[in-house]
Amino acid sequence: MSSIFIQIASYHDFELPRTIRDAIDKSSGENQINFGVHHCYVNKDEIEIPNLDNVKCFRSQAPDNIGLGLSRLLAHNFYNGEDYYYQVDAHSRFVKNWDKKLIKDVRNYQALGIEKPVITAYPMIYNYSNKKINLYPGGGVTEISFHENVQQFKATRIPSQTAITNRENNIFAKTVSGGSIFTVGGFIKPNPDIAFYGEEIFIAARAFTNGFDLMIPSEETLYHLYYSDNLDPSNHRRLIWKDYPEQFDVLDKKSKNIIYNTLSQGLVGEGLLGEERTIKEYSDFTGLDFHTGKVTIDD
Repeated sequence: MSSIFIQIASYHDFELPRTIRDAIDKSSGENQINFGVHHCYVNKDEIEIPNLDNVKCFRSQAPDNIGLGLSRLLAHNFYNGEDYYYQVDAHSRFVKNWDKKLIKDVRNYQALGIEKPVITAYPMIYNYSNKKINLYPGGGVTEISFHENVQQFKATRIPSQTAITNRENNIFAKTVSGGSIFTVGGFIKPNPDIAFYGEEIFIAARAFTNGFDLMIPSEETLYHLYYSDNLDPSNHRRLIWKDYPEQFDVLDKKSKNIIYNTLSQGLVGEGLLGEERTIKEYSDFTGLDFHTGKVTIDD
């Protein structure tokens, strides 16, 4: 039996307990599933998190501990040496035997000589209508591509990301989906100063420079609730930047400065880049020059 640590950062999200239970219910039962959760609520704690031995939760009342990076760190702190590490969002659903499928992917890549594969892709879609859940299976495995706003990247070092149909025989991803990262235990510790925007490219660069390889899954294993105000209220959610605009603005400016300076200058250290590869190597891999802000390859 292997052990899997699931890290979840949640901001007053009523999907959180459903996500936890679905992960357990859809697992094979052959592996130990442990959860580290940060649950941040607004005014009143009205979300009932499953009272289970394998669910460890840190609770905060907003605006304390807001910001995605800090929330992820508080959840990450429950990691206790599990064999595998899975970062998902609080609004997720799983396919049957997701644990066996993802572990198989990791082991298959390791058999190819890839020591620390990170399995990542944008999840499939689920949503609600008339209080019923709708699952939308994808049309096949996707990879994450950059469709670049050149001026945005030059100004922020944060690229635009989207899912595209996987190119034939490609196994490598250039960046990560923040809501679906499965890898070996001991994954990089979240930076508490990252507010939200740019989290994915920052995680990807940190993982790559710490010797992790970003890989495409062999099949889809996860659904994600892409909240929309255009759908019924079950598909709406609270947003930190709307609830606490002034506090979030301060966090966001600091966060974007960290991302810009780290990626453009190749800063190494705790919460920043690793030393196993350079940011120049990641630039060559992605086609994005993080030093100059130039887009060198158009996907």
